[in-house]
This record gives sequence, structure tokens and C-alpha cells, in this order.
Amino acid sequence: MSRQIQEIRNGRKHGPVTSYVTSANFSDLNPFVLWDHFHIPHVQGKAGFGFHGHSGVATISYPQIGAIAHEDTGGHSGLLKAGGVQIMSAGSGVLHKETVHPDRFLADAFQLWVALPAKELEMGPVTYSTQQQDDIAVVEEDHATTKVLIGRYKEVQSLVQAPVDMTYLHVHLKAEARWQHLASELQTTAFIYVRRGSVAVGNAILSSGELGVFEKNYKLINVTADGQLAEFLIISGTPLDQELISNGPSVHSNLANLNAGAQRIKQLQLQGVSR
Repeated sequence: MSRQIQEIRNGRKHGPVTSYVTSANFSDLNPFVLWDHFHIPHVQGKAGFGFHGHSGVATISYPQIGAIAHEDTGGHSGLLKAGGVQIMSAGSGVLHKETVHPDRFLADAFQLWVALPAKELEMGPVTYSTQQQDDIAVVEEDHATTKVLIGRYKEVQSLVQAPVDMTYLHVHLKAEARWQHLASELQTTAFIYVRRGSVAVGNAILSSGELGVFEKNYKLINVTADGQLAEFLIISGTPLDQELISNGPSVHSNLANLNAGAQRIKQLQLQGVSR
């Protein structure tokens, strides 16, 4: 038996961002609390988001077209090029700024948020890491190419260190071919996002722009492309044994920490940002 899809989401579009996992619907996807697809055609100059605050989460950025410049009040900065992965753990609170540098007037990126473990990282320091595309492992097979952003596929382990137990794969699958993956038995939370083409996943058919939430179990994931090349992302993770509550930009395990994170962000805003 293969793993089935229990829900298909088409996302909610607001400006250049389409949101599929938000504070309003993340309850079934612990530890994942946000999944956004950012797409801007015909960009004139730069785009992005000015300084804004987060706490209790790690943001995982994955640009497809264009680059993302990062700066935060934890003292980190850097340029993430297309195809690379950046992880910023907000800990007890941080302000950060993301500036998108388009490529030929086009910008396209994904951002995933994960809740931070309460005992170790939720109220910890701000951390930042970047892995550019050339340093990310790729598994080449006759029928598919699988980019191992985080975690393991087959016998290949990513060098990227995530704050939770998770796997993040980007797959290009040939027409009418089948791709299979068996995640860690603890990674019972999983979803698939189809970027291009159409695929059959268990009893469901998903098309470009759709996100499918897998049922929670430990079974083989089977994905079959239709008559054309398919491109999709598979993300799985081990749920955190803690409550998750959110005020939008922050996610915490209890109200006291949520309030403390909000207070820390307010304090940073009052201090101002040195540019």
C-alpha cells in the first residue's frame, strides 16, 4: 500500500505570494507552519520585504529564479543565489530583511517555516546558514533527478542542517515514469507541491500549483508523471510533541513564549536597525 493524499490545497493568493500552509491551517502539518510560493514577473528593479520580525520559527528560503539578499539583527547577512537554501532560526526574536534580485525581470522562490523545538531552540539565539546550489547533493536516475535539499534520499545525505528532523526534496520526473520514496518512520507529516505538469499520487491527481497533504503514516510515497515531464517538491518531517500557537509572524509552544517573542520584536523595532 502506498501513502494517500488526504487533502488538496490550491492556495490563497495575496499580491505576488500564494500561501498554502498558514497559521490558519497548519494544525495537520506540525512541524511545518508556513509554505509560500513567491512569484513576480516583470520586476522593475528590486523587490522583497523590509525589516520585519519573527520568533519561535525557522525560515527556509529556496529561490528558483533570481537571488535573495538577507540581513538580520542577529548580525547575519548574505546573498542566496537561485537553487540554494538558506535557514534562519529566529529563536527568541529577530528582525530581518529580504531583498529579491530578479533574473531577467523575473523572481520566483519558495519559503517554508518550521516551528522550533521548545526545549532547545524556541527561545534560543538567532542562527543563520546558507548552502549554495553547487554544494547541494543531487541523485541522478534514469527516470528522475532528485535534489536533496535537506535530509536523505536513497543513500545520499544532505549537508544542510535543519532545526527539526525533516526531509526536503526537489524532483524532476520523466513523462509516465514513477518515483518512490520511503521517509524515516518518524516523519509522519508530509506534503507534495507540484510546480510543473500533473502527477498521480495514490488515488489523487495533482496539477501544477496544487499542494497535497499526505495522510499521517509510514508508507511508501509513489508519484507517477502523466504524459509530460513533472516537477514537484516533497517535504516530510517528525511532528514536535508540543502545542503550536501563532500570532502570524511568530509561532510558539505556549502563550508566555508567544508574548515574550512579541515583546522582543517590539524592543528591536524601538531600538531601530543599523543599516
